[in-house]
Amino acid sequence: MAENQTIDTIIFDVGNVLVDFDWKGYLDGFGFSPEIRDAVASAVFLSPQWNEMDKSLLPDQEYLDLFIRNAPQYEPEIRKVYENCADCIHIRDYAVPFVCKCREHGYRTYILSNYSRCLFYRTEHKMPFRKYMDGELFSFQTGQIKPDPEIYQSLLEKHTIVPRRALFLDDRQENLDTAARLHIRTLLFTSYPQALNDLEKMGIV
Repeated sequence: MAENQTIDTIIFDVGNVLVDFDWKGYLDGFGFSPEIRDAVASAVFLSPQWNEMDKSLLPDQEYLDLFIRNAPQYEPEIRKVYENCADCIHIRDYAVPFVCKCREHGYRTYILSNYSRCLFYRTEHKMPFRKYMDGELFSFQTGQIKPDPEIYQSLLEKHTIVPRRALFLDDRQENLDTAARLHIRTLLFTSYPQALNDLEKMGIV
């Protein structure tokens, strides 16, 4: 039996799969000195609070306050970086055709992504592929994040997805490991050509 005969659903991560999350390039664009750049990176993007913000359990202002608390001497720079953080996100040119290609082959398509409330409402216009999805679950909507199994269960239950009939594409192995433990098939995404080649080998597209 061909592998694709048991798959009817493809689940996409968003960051670094359908869009670029280029915080490093974004931060470089401010022209900060190396000392300030590294301090702001540590206070914001590399901080535990940045990942926690994907749950969006606190008001957005409180996350900004936490970033500033990490490096109060750079408060003006941190505020500027936070206020314009939507510029980290850029859609990849293959994103819409990729999703549509999967749909043309008869697959239901869904999103499962860690994404903060703050960033989502600033960048939703940069994600036109959403209108081609059968459903979506962003982490801020449930207060759950990958790789915790609860967010996968939330997606499966919300959209009545059968795990063994689903394939999940993500760029982080730890996120795929959780999916595999829940009997969801997985594909590590490193590039569009690689993913397309792997999907063709599997008989998916």
